[in-house]
Formats: sequence, structure tokens, C-alpha cells
Amino acid sequence: MLKRKVFVQFNFRKGLNIYLGAGPDGGIAESQPVSTVGLMGRDYPGVTFDLRVAEDDLVSTGQTLCVDRHHPDICFVASAAGRVSRIKQGARRTLETLEIAVEGDAELQFDVDRAQSDDAALRQLLLKSGAWTGFRTRPFGSAPDPGSNPAAIFVTATDTNPLAADPVAILALQIAQFQRGAEALMRLTDGPVFICQPHGPPLVKAHDMLRIASFGGPHPSGLAGTHIHHLLPVSRQRSVWQIGYQDVTAIGYLLETGRIMASRMVSLAGSGVSRLALVTAPLGANLADLVKDRAQAHTQEHALVLLSGSILSGHEAVLLGRHDLQVTAIDSEACAYPTRPFWHRMMDMLLASQNGAMLPLEAFERALPLDLLPVPLMRALAVGDVETAERLGCLELLEDDLALLSWLCPSGSDYGALLRRALNTLAKEGAE
Repeated sequence: MLKRKVFVQFNFRKGLNIYLGAGPDGGIAESQPVSTVGLMGRDYPGVTFDLRVAEDDLVSTGQTLCVDRHHPDICFVASAAGRVSRIKQGARRTLETLEIAVEGDAELQFDVDRAQSDDAALRQLLLKSGAWTGFRTRPFGSAPDPGSNPAAIFVTATDTNPLAADPVAILALQIAQFQRGAEALMRLTDGPVFICQPHGPPLVKAHDMLRIASFGGPHPSGLAGTHIHHLLPVSRQRSVWQIGYQDVTAIGYLLETGRIMASRMVSLAGSGVSRLALVTAPLGANLADLVKDRAQAHTQEHALVLLSGSILSGHEAVLLGRHDLQVTAIDSEACAYPTRPFWHRMMDMLLASQNGAMLPLEAFERALPLDLLPVPLMRALAVGDVETAERLGCLELLEDDLALLSWLCPSGSDYGALLRRALNTLAKEGAE
């Protein structure tokens, strides 16, 4: 735990870079219009949605679409103006997706005057404008309780995922708004705000409550879970919040203009696109719209697999995930993982095991720069032993922290999904 240092540097040897080429260059993004936007319930674990719109309703950018039934101050807003075209609900009427057909440019204007100096008004502004949904808690990865006070807030301004865009290059064009947003975060906690960035000049002026932590080394040195583990580990008794650098910029933009920053700069890459691109896409953008003019010529003969997120932690989806800054397009006839480890390729040649047995490989230890025991944790998650998983540190992790272990493991297990199941169980037990 850090006490007073306002600048600290970490260099990791553990980890593994999955090299698929360089990410998009520069911070100049191409504008990409889309026909539909929306939100997915899976992006918000623990939220029970209470709808405020119905199908065929016209909505404006920034208008509330739904709220959290247990915390109705938390609003989920439209990232584009248009007409609600589809609301898909699952078991027990849980929200799966809500889609908006984009049309028009109607936009809400928020009153930000009181929020400039009143901390309570700042919270209400973030809640009403939807900016609050950019925060995630550790443990559990849920949207924070509006009345809670975290031990610290972590801003992730570095990214070591394969084919990710460079956050520093993107922030070079938005640095004033980013700094304004970072200063506002200090009003949400009595603890420090950590700006976690790559090695190089500090992105903000550091002081006692706004601290710089620079990270170097292979993936996952750019993940929030790695930063939090080494700076201020969490437990049931201590919770922190994490937020992405573009969400911090959006907070600064909101305080400056009174309007929401509804778009994000997103890396578009993969074997299914003709070239890497950095595109400006609305939150919840339709992935097919993002790639339709950039698909490889030969992929017109068969479908693309579109992932929201990186090749490691992304999931097949129709809409861009709330916290994802990458879209990975995979040619369905090409190998999705061209650099699989040797032992993985050998296992693929064998008949598939029904139970997907896990091999206790030393590579797991070398891939995780955390003071955790990966193999026992993976076993506990695989058999659903949540008590053991908690003792082994699963409360410190979210799905993307285990993506590299899933990629390395020849069993084919998705340890991120297994972790989510364990976290949901532990969160439910804690609420009872």
C-alpha cells in the first residue's frame, strides 16, 4: 500500500505479449456513422433494470432509458438520438439488449453550474447523465452504490491488449478535458486517485491526492487488476473504483459543456478487416456497421466473427460493450489464434476431452504478475469451489484479468466466465 508517494513506477517481467502486429497509430480517429446503438445487460453485473422507455419511443441523446431498480439514481442513457427499435428480455424479464435506431440529433443539456463546486451535485450530475456507469467496483465489478465512498479510484490510461490503440496518443488531443475529469474524481473519494499510465511524462500534475503510477512490461501490465493489486489490494472490507481514461475525459467534457460525450475512440482490427483503424463510435454501436466498409475482400464469401473487446478477453456480440475500446473482426475461415503456444496446438490435434482437463503448466505462473497462485485458483473456479477461490484471491479479479490464462490453458475453459459465476455467488452471499 502506498502512503505518500505521488509518483511510483513498476516494471514487470511476468506476463506475455500476444503479438498480432502494431495497434492503430496516432490519435486522429475516423468518424463512423452507425444505424443502431444500444446497451447490453451483461455489461452491468448485479443490476436489475427498470425500463423508462418502450419500443417505438423517440429518445434524445442523454435521455434515461432505464435505471437500476435497487439504486434508481443510477441512470442508463441513450448514446444517440433515435427510436427504440427493440427491447429483448430474458428469464424473469431481465434485460438482455435495448436497441435504438439512430435518427435525428436531439440532445439533452445538463445543468452543470452547481456541480462545479458542490460535491453532492457532482454525484447527481454523474448519475443523471449516465457517466456513473463508467465506474466499476473492485470487488465484484458492479456499478458503485451512489452513497458509497471508495478507498481509492484507479484511472486506467494504459492498454497492453493485442492491437490496442495507444491511450497517450488519444489523450494528446483531449488532455485538458482528461485533467479536468481527473480533478473531479478527487471529489468522490477521501482516498487517492491513481492515474495508471505507461512510462513517460505524467499525464496530469501529481500531488498528494492525485498520484501517478507508471507501468511497464508485458500484458497484463496494462490492466486495472494488476494496478490495484500492487497499489491498494481490495477485500470484502475495502472497495475501490476503476474507470477508463476515455470515461474520465467524458466527465471533463460534461463539466465543460453540459453535454455527454457519447462516443469513444475504438481500435478496429483483426484478420477480417483490410486495415487497422481508429474509429469514433457511439457507446453501444452496432459492430457490423463499424466493419462493413473495412472487411477483407475475401470475407464477403463467408461471415465475420465480431468480438467486442480484444482477441483475449472479447466476446462475440452485436453491440459494442460499455467498457470495450476494441472491436476484433475475425475471418471465420482463418485461424483466430495464429500464435497459440506449442502445447496448445498439440492438444488441439488430440480428441477433445469431455471434461476439459487442465494441465498445471509453469507458463501460468510466468503469465500472472500478481501474488496469487494461478493453478489452485483455476482449479477452484473450474469445480465451482467459491470458498477456496475467495481464499486464493478471486475478489481482486475481474474477467479480463484471467483472459491470458484462458488463452494459455489447453482445456478450453473460459476462466473469466467461471470467475464471474463465483463473484456473483459471493456477492449474493454478502448481500444476504
